Amino acid sequence: SAIGNCFLLQKSTACIDAQLARSAIHGAEQKLCEAHFCSMSVYTTEKVSGIMSVTLRELYERVREKEEIQLVAGEEGMNHIVRWVHMVEGTDISCFLEGDEVAFTTGIALANEVELLTLVKYNYRQKAAGMVINVGPYITEIPQAVLEFGDAHAFPIFSVPWRVHMANIMREFTMQINLDEQKKMEVEVAVRNAFYFPKNHDMYVPVLLKHGYKKGWSYCVAVAEILGKDYLEICAEQANKLLHYAQEYMGRRQKESLVLENRGEFFFLCFNVSEGQMKEWVEGYWEEVQKYQIFDGILFGGVGRSVKEMSQIGISFTEAQQAEHLQRKRECKNRMLAYQDAGIYKLLFSLDGQEILEEYYTEILGELEKYDRTNETDYHYFLRCYFEEDCSAQNVAAKMHLHRNSVNYKLRKIEEIIHLSINSPMDRTKIMLALLIWEMH
Repeated sequence: SAIGNCFLLQKSTACIDAQLARSAIHGAEQKLCEAHFCSMSVYTTEKVSGIMSVTLRELYERVREKEEIQLVAGEEGMNHIVRWVHMVEGTDISCFLEGDEVAFTTGIALANEVELLTLVKYNYRQKAAGMVINVGPYITEIPQAVLEFGDAHAFPIFSVPWRVHMANIMREFTMQINLDEQKKMEVEVAVRNAFYFPKNHDMYVPVLLKHGYKKGWSYCVAVAEILGKDYLEICAEQANKLLHYAQEYMGRRQKESLVLENRGEFFFLCFNVSEGQMKEWVEGYWEEVQKYQIFDGILFGGVGRSVKEMSQIGISFTEAQQAEHLQRKRECKNRMLAYQDAGIYKLLFSLDGQEILEEYYTEILGELEKYDRTNETDYHYFLRCYFEEDCSAQNVAAKMHLHRNSVNYKLRKIEEIIHLSINSPMDRTKIMLALLIWEMH
């Protein structure tokens, strides 16, 4: 009966709430013990989402082994991710959907087939993952119009006979979602440890192996920083929206790919793919973000080399970070730089963090920077432009709107300050190397 179904739903909800409370406590303890953020170099309880969530297809395959449930429309939308379930008996409840929920209805509040179709459309607009309809005294059969809408909009519709308690289906869904959330948390912490504590293999290798990742796979990391058009950090709501789409986009290409986010910086981890393939995927994700107007901003990104061991994930991560930092320094917007294509920068990256780079830069161009600060001149900027234009006086004059004589004067003044000759091949190489170091930092 409807009363029996409602009673079981209430009972199930109470059980689910208790499960969630226990899960939240466990999760907080785990995060306190393990979660690490490079920017602060400490452990924290700050929430950072990211790993690909369970899909509707996975939930359906698991649940139908135990319960009588049938997919009747919208098969093309079965790869939609699911975050929770919600009982939705009317359009006034649909507005509470936040997206990615599976909506359940018995039809008890619906007067006719038209209202059911309206409810389906409302749930679809609220970005529900799909809808489960209890077929019985209130909905004797699912109307053809509902099935056609589901197929046309890739919105999965499921049929459950009245003899099956909806509470049982909801309980199975929520149990699977909770298990998936636990896996996500464990894998997320392990991957972060692989990034920031690569030498401490015990902090990530056993967990990754436990959840199906293989030692024999190759691993590739990409890092992308996303900013607003004004170069300001994106807000949490924007970050979650971009993260959600990144999860779906990457998940369609590789189910076990991981996407993490922290303060506008996105981390992608895939396996058995080349650097070129990873670059193509992340750039493809950003192209779709722009195409579908999900967010209007700027991306700077880098891709590390594909490494052959799980214990080398941290190497690929560091390389991706270096390439991403270089892209931002060089103002190369909306493009990913593969570390393997970084040329001479790879040699400098190998010395990054060592005093020799700073010493060399100071020796060659330190006096020029000091002169600019003291006299409010722009010789350092001019020199960068000059080398960007392949040391062509004519090109730099056009770029900076200067007279040719002004260009020659600036060049002579720079030579006087740094005690090097720009026309000398060896001195020019020294200057170029110093400018490359400046770009890195």
